[in-house]
Amino acid sequence: MPTPSPATSTGTKAQALRFAAATALMAVLAACGTTNEPRPHPEQTTVSQQLLILVNQVRASGKQCGDTWMPSVGPLRVESRLVMAAAAHSQDMFEMGKLTHTGSDGSNPGQRIARTGYEYTTWGENAAWGYQTVEHVMSGWLGSPGHCRNLMNHRFTEFGAGKVGTFWTQVFANPKTP
Repeated sequence: MPTPSPATSTGTKAQALRFAAATALMAVLAACGTTNEPRPHPEQTTVSQQLLILVNQVRASGKQCGDTWMPSVGPLRVESRLVMAAAAHSQDMFEMGKLTHTGSDGSNPGQRIARTGYEYTTWGENAAWGYQTVEHVMSGWLGSPGHCRNLMNHRFTEFGAGKVGTFWTQVFANPKTP
């Protein structure tokens, strides 16, 4: 059996050093790009973005919500913790097999929002079941005076949405300012 030559031994040490340096560099770069803040699943972020476009179109033009004309209001922006609260409630409704604003643990929307670490001054929630597309669920919410008023509420500035199966949740809030 041949014995390794000094060049081969040196090459192995050099490769090991390069590997160790590359591993250390990757660890440093990975640490720079992460936070401890949880992030919603990309699919839920996509649902929120799709609904946000429709919601902001309606908010920009104003809407008749039942007997009440709701004038145009400013746009909402997606907030990741609200997406997580909405997605978690949609998952909970899916698992319970029923449409409700009360969680399986007895929680209300404000409690579910607070669990994400989001501090709010006001909140609202829309829930729906049985709709296949963002366009259909929006049509349903806009046809319901209470849900429509949530969509048009000028006190809400941030938004998140979630969908599991055909269970949908929209969460609206306004953050506390320090």
